[in-house]
Amino acid sequence: MAFVKKNIVTDGLSGKLGKNLVFRQSNGKTVVSSSPTPTGISSEKQVDQRKLFTKAAHYAQTQMADPVFGEKYRMAAKAKGIRTPNNLAVQDYLRPPVIETLNANAYHGEIGDEIIIEAYDDLEVEKVSVEIYHTDGSLVEKGMASTNGNPFEWHYAASVANAEYGGDKVVVKAFDHPGNETLKELVLTSQN
Repeated sequence: MAFVKKNIVTDGLSGKLGKNLVFRQSNGKTVVSSSPTPTGISSEKQVDQRKLFTKAAHYAQTQMADPVFGEKYRMAAKAKGIRTPNNLAVQDYLRPPVIETLNANAYHGEIGDEIIIEAYDDLEVEKVSVEIYHTDGSLVEKGMASTNGNPFEWHYAASVANAEYGGDKVVVKAFDHPGNETLKELVLTSQN
């Protein structure tokens, strides 16, 4: 790959030249590279990846046409230094949210005890669900967490008394706008 500096002939050039060279623009610079050579038949993984990227591009196009989400992506792209909001929307489609921490230290099996979740996404985490299961797999309770002004911090207040919570499991799921889901689990101890 070569970078062209101050050449009036190739400045701003984009596209394929002959069979060997490809010119493209990247961050205001003209980049020259050799023309890619297809290796033959695409693997199943390559076909699946192309389909996924096609869906991501369609999602981005739809979001950019939506006045609310288009503006959200524009503002987020600018804040993150991403060149175009369309790129951010594609990235958002391809990547699920991240659950950074799951803190159940304040949970002692009493109604109102809080579980705190830190989660983030390329654009925003749309919702966070919390489920608590006994050691035998039976459901104790489930519900939705909420934010208190901080879009990265989600709070869930227990709604069911659970005196024997040691060994129980907390299952948290974070969802983003494209529908991606991330799951994180925590086994409760009586010392929480």
